[in-house]
Order: sequence, then C-alpha cells, then structure tokens
Amino acid sequence: MESAGATLSTATSSCSSTKRSSHSLQPSYIDLVGEEDDPLIPSPSKVHRTFHDGRATWMRLRERADEFQVGQWPTESLNLYLTLMNVPKLPQKLPLRELGGRPQWHVSGFKGPLGRYDDEWDSQDEWDPEFVYGRKINLNLVCESPMRCDISTEAASCHLRDNQTTTGSLAILTMCWSYILSVQLLEMQGRSVAYTSHRLLPQTNHGENASAISLDGASPALIRWLCALLSPELGWSSNSAEGFPPWASTLGGSNIVISVSGLVSEPVDPPSAAEATELLIEFCHLFGLGANATTRARGRKSLLPWTAGLLAALVLPLYRWMELQPRFAPTRLARAKATATRNGDAIRQHSQDLPYFATLSLYPQSIGSMLWSMFWQPRLDCNLVSPWLASMLDILHPLIKAKDLDKLLKVFALRRPRVALWWLALFLLGDMSVLDWIRRYATTLNEKYGFGSQSPPDPIVFPWTGAIQSFLDFASRPHLSEAEQISNEDILRMRFNLKLQDSASVPVAWRPFGCRDKRHVEIELWPYLETGLIRRYLCFTWYSPKTGHRVHEEGFRRDTGRQIIWTMDDLKWVSTDSTDDDCLHSIKRAPSKDSTLRMMSMLVEDAMGGRHWSNSGFPGVLKDYAWLHDWEGLATMDVPENPAKAAIEASKPPSWFLQQWMIGAYDG
Repeated sequence: MESAGATLSTATSSCSSTKRSSHSLQPSYIDLVGEEDDPLIPSPSKVHRTFHDGRATWMRLRERADEFQVGQWPTESLNLYLTLMNVPKLPQKLPLRELGGRPQWHVSGFKGPLGRYDDEWDSQDEWDPEFVYGRKINLNLVCESPMRCDISTEAASCHLRDNQTTTGSLAILTMCWSYILSVQLLEMQGRSVAYTSHRLLPQTNHGENASAISLDGASPALIRWLCALLSPELGWSSNSAEGFPPWASTLGGSNIVISVSGLVSEPVDPPSAAEATELLIEFCHLFGLGANATTRARGRKSLLPWTAGLLAALVLPLYRWMELQPRFAPTRLARAKATATRNGDAIRQHSQDLPYFATLSLYPQSIGSMLWSMFWQPRLDCNLVSPWLASMLDILHPLIKAKDLDKLLKVFALRRPRVALWWLALFLLGDMSVLDWIRRYATTLNEKYGFGSQSPPDPIVFPWTGAIQSFLDFASRPHLSEAEQISNEDILRMRFNLKLQDSASVPVAWRPFGCRDKRHVEIELWPYLETGLIRRYLCFTWYSPKTGHRVHEEGFRRDTGRQIIWTMDDLKWVSTDSTDDDCLHSIKRAPSKDSTLRMMSMLVEDAMGGRHWSNSGFPGVLKDYAWLHDWEGLATMDVPENPAKAAIEASKPPSWFLQQWMIGAYDG
C-alpha cells in the first residue's frame, strides 16, 4: 500500500516555470507548463515534486528487478489463477455468434433493512432498488478467418532471454492451446469439428533440418493432430458455416518438419478438447517440457513452457481486436532423455478451468483495461498524470530502447503481479510494436494511433480479477456534518454508483481533485452522502440475445471453493528531497489535460443526468480556465432554452425516493 505521505493534492506544471509558445504545435507535443493561479493547472512545484518522487518510485522497482537472474521471476507473478478471483465461467450452452451479460451489484446506503437476493429475484421477487444491473458487455464468439501467426527471429519472445526450451516450443504449444480453446467453444455451441485437407506430411528423412520435430514413438493421434495444427493453412474446421472461433490460428512460414521413423496409421477424427489435452500432455512428456522448470530460489520461479503457450493463446482475441501480428521464435526442440514430467495434472486442471480463462480472453477490453492500470497510482490527482508518466518513462525508457523485456516485465511483476501476467502474455505472442505503445501512452494517454484508448477503467475488472484500477473502486466515507467539505472524489464515486448502466460516458481512473460545501451538492445525493453509498459485486448474468435465457454465475472462487493466494501490489510512493530547479525530461501536457477534462466531464453531470457548469463545483465560468477554452463538454447546453418547458420542469414534484427521504422514511 502507499505511504501516508503519498497523497498529492491538485496541481500540474512543467518543472520549469518558463512558458513556451505552442500555437504551432500539436497538442500531444506541447509541454506542460505550471500555473499558480489556475485551479485546474498545477503549480511548477507540484509538477517538480511529482516527477522526482515518481522517478524515485520507479527506480526502486528497477533496482529490485536487477536482483533477479535471467529466467527467474517472482513466484506468484506466473500463477495464471491470480486474475480468476470472481471471473464467471462461460455458460455450458453457448449461442453461435454473440453472448451478452451484465454484472449484478448491491448498492447499499439506505437505512432500511437489507434487501434479499437469490437467483430468481429479477423475475419473481418484489423489486428492490438496492440490487442493480450494471452496463452490458458483449462477447464475440465468431470470427471470419483464422489468425495467421508468423515465425521470426524478431519475435518479442526472442528478447525475453528465457530458456531456449520455452522459446523454441512456444509456437507449437500456442497452437495446441488455441485448438483446445476453440474446440471447447465449438462443443459448448453444439458444433462438431473435422480435419481439413490441409496438413503437414510426416517425413522419414529430414536431413539436417533444424526445424524438424522427431515424433518417433508418439501416438498416431498426436502425429496426425500436430500435422494439422502446424499446417500453413487451417488443418481443422467446424462442419458448419458459422465462421471460426476467435482463437483459431495458423502457423505460416514455419518450415517445420514432422519426422517419424516409418509409416503410421492415422485416425480420421480430430480430438475433442479433453482428448487434445491428453495429447498436449503426451507432447510435453516426449520433449521434457517443464521437467526441469522448478523454483530456483525462495520466491523465484522459471516460466513453464506450457504455461507460456496458454498465456499466448489467451491474448489471441486481443491481438485480433488491436490488429497486432503474432510472431514466434523459430521452433527448436530436442527429444528429452528422461520423458517423465510432473505437469500432467496441472495441465488437466488448467484445461478444465478454461471456461473461466475464456471469459477474460473473449473480453479484450478487460485485458486492455488491466494492462494500462500498471501505470495507475492511487491518490495521484488527475492533473498530475503528466509528470508521473514522464518519470516512469525516464526510468524505463533505457529498457524499452534496448528491448530488454526480461527486466521490463520483472519491474511490472514487482509492481503489480496480476497485471504483469497479461503484459507477459502480450509479449509472448510476439509483436514488438507493443513497446511503442508504452512510449506513446506516457505522452498522449493513447496507446495506438487510430485506435481508441484501452486505458479507461472498466468497473467489472476489479471485482472479477482483484486488480484495482480507479478511484471508483474505493468506498466513499459518510459525511455527517453540515459544515464538512465534500471531496469531488466522493461526489463522482456516488454519482457513478447511481448510474451503473451508463455506457456512454468515459470514466477517469485518476483521482479527481477539489472539494465543495455540502450545500453545493445536488440534493439527490444528500441521503447517500450522509450514510455512505457502498457498491458490492454479487454475480454476473449471461443471457442469449435470441432466446433471452439467463444464467447466473457467481465466479471462480465461489464455484470451485478454491482459494487464490492474495498477492499484494507494490504501489508504495517514494518521497525524495530533490532540489533540482528543472526537470531534464520533457513532460507533455496531454496526459494531465486529458485526464482533467475527463474529470470535468464527469463533474458537470449531476446524479439525474443533467449537464451544467454549476454542477462542477468550481467558481467562475468556463473562460476563466485556460484548459477549458476549447472544451466542448457542455456543447449540448448551448441551445436556446424553452421558457414553457423550463416552467413545466420547475413545477415537477421531487422523485419518489426524495419524497420518502424528506419525510423521514429512512430515519433509522
């Protein structure tokens, strides 16, 4: 957790107070310049302190990462179950193209008795306002074509500096897991799978081909399966015309040769998901994949090859969504002298739990939201994001420039293990352009040109995975005194909790700044300010768009009864006594300004959805604030008011709940 001194109040500025002309510059290239008299722009001293404290914070993590040898990782950072806390599994019966669902929340704050919940409350029981459905998410279950994966010596996995067995087997193991994920989805849809005419032909004389895979002694089923998986064209397919599962992929340009000692009989039918799992275990036995991967020192572990393959397969839908190119290192495999491994039970367990992993995999927005929460810092005001991200880039840029993924990912793993797991998956699948995302995000808050940012927080990610990523994930405290100042942080959190189905607005992750008197808060929030409004996740409800059939899922821990080791994030803020007059690193304005404008967009909208400047709690008018001169957050208000309509609105009685509260219906 953070130290008490980590709280940073409002402000932003450049480490130098000298202003620069920026009329000819694009917004993303304009440096941040601090102001002493603008409530939205932080002072130069605030920016200076944030940059240097942030630099010390990231340097501490980098120095800790230096203590790890190549191939060693913090033990819990390689546990795939870290992010399965309350993730719901996919329903046993799936529609063909799209699956929808909504989280169910309990929002308490009334002084009356607690409402009742059961699986059928929404259709049979009396309506209870404390039980609320959240915004809808949709999972795409089909794609038009398989994803083509390349073989390249420039694949990101080549820069992980992990053992050669993991790197050399990654392409094949990823293809194995992509098949298991795909076929399991097809089975849940009631669809069958068959081999196509595309396949590799086993060779009995492969010469000195380094890419040859010797399958002497392997089962005919394994040989036929790998010949289909490693074909440049998809060697298996569904017997229907409904497209392909999102994990379907091919391995192009691999030059892999399947080597056998003689002719073998071949099965006609491809394996089911369960049968393919056993073939994967057989393959790992043949090549000793994972046989020597043990904990090397206390708290340190090496990456299992089959774990790496599963991680890479799980981000295939994210790669498809973000138009990235999967790349693998050339395949290099040698038969093991001792074929006994102890991974069979673990592989079977992960395969059985794939319906949980698949939920996250098929919802790439959740993974994207987690990825960028790596750089989120609690109690950092949103207008101080620029110096904070600049400090991160200042420390990590040498690693990024050198393509030192081993050290970079260990810094991530030490800071946020749950989140680092998905960064590891992203790089295992091979596209090095992801490194450019980090540089771009640190200066613009947008990762990839031409794409919307994945960084805004998704409210479902924290209860599902345990990866906190926003001030919205904290609880508000009650404000009982009439004279007490109410923070904008608490106000926005409570407004958010009253509009959980809103999917139009883009929330900000970073902490809002500022406060106001209670009399300047809309009266609809007063009962919640007095009691505290607490949002608690209950379950997730899947439903088919066509049939309307509903399935309630409580999540991994409650379904299985298995406990997940709680691994703490290291978000400690390191304070420094730096007296440097200027920052030597360029601090761009865009992250701080964009985060502040998102905060303002949330502030001007009250609990009832009305948008007006008076809701913001800031004095004066828009033109008093430099960052709001070209802001269009209130553009919808610039229409002539209809006096007759305004009179009707003014004569409307208060809402049912407000009337009840005014007469004391909730007074203990």
